[in-house]
Amino acid sequence: MNTSHYPNVKSLLYGVLENATFDNLKNCRKNFIVNVLILFAGIKGRINFLQMSRFSGQCEQHFRSNFENKCNLQHANWAMIKDKITECVVAFAPCFINKSGAKTYGLGSYWSGCAKQAKRGLEICGFAAVDIPLNTAFHLNAIQTTKVENQRILIRQFVYFQRILIRQFVYFQMIKLYFFEN
Repeated sequence: MNTSHYPNVKSLLYGVLENATFDNLKNCRKNFIVNVLILFAGIKGRINFLQMSRFSGQCEQHFRSNFENKCNLQHANWAMIKDKITECVVAFAPCFINKSGAKTYGLGSYWSGCAKQAKRGLEICGFAAVDIPLNTAFHLNAIQTTKVENQRILIRQFVYFQRILIRQFVYFQMIKLYFFEN
């Protein structure tokens, strides 16, 4: 699957990603992001650097080095949705992800609401901007929960979530300023 064979999809993605955050990037970075989005949509099954190199014309090292570059996706997500939201509430929800293995970072026992029990896997703390009139949530950010090993797991987990919320508070103030001062 060569991504250059999809000019309509590329032009659609460039149109969706047209905002101040995306415009400030260099052309090579813009092309990389668009090609990765096309690959994520087109590759069936497990996605890793080797798979992406197989389905594109790029080598595996190209993907490794580009993924090492930091990108503020939370700010990019907000830039894409801020013009579409009229009334906003920020929502927070921890989410369980099934995962097995011995060397996965953060692997532990977390509560699964679907199974109504603690299961082995990963957990992320998801943040979303909820548009009340549209009854729609737009993803802002996800932070992986680290494994807590202690007798008082619930208290430690609560403190951990509280620290994440405090770190994100500065960003939430920026959202508040957008809605209440304009």
